Amino acid sequence: MKLNVMFIIAAFFLSLQGILSLLAPVVPAMSDLLGASSVSAAFSIMLGGVGMLSLGVIAWLVRNTEPSKTRDLVVLGYTFLFALWAAVSVYGSFLDMPARSISWVPALIQALITVGFFMAGKASMSKA
Repeated sequence: MKLNVMFIIAAFFLSLQGILSLLAPVVPAMSDLLGASSVSAAFSIMLGGVGMLSLGVIAWLVRNTEPSKTRDLVVLGYTFLFALWAAVSVYGSFLDMPARSISWVPALIQALITVGFFMAGKASMSKA
């Protein structure tokens, strides 16, 4: 798979996640889990959404760049991001949460994106 396709997939996935977190934070479930008020839980989710949206914009902007060490490091960062995200999603399937029975679905998607970034990044590393 080509690296620019992986960046487009990551941009779409992260931007969608960020926009949904900003517009519709899941407050009741988080406030029960964290023992926090609904306002602070919503604010925490919205801050996470800002981070996801920012990473989505970065992926979109870097999708057509020429091979360089900087792009290689961005690929490494996204590989690491999605690998950790998949690991946390797998961990979530063992917790006592309302959606734990389907927690493997996002973990599988994130693991596939991780493998895609790894393979595409390895194939298009800069020669410098």
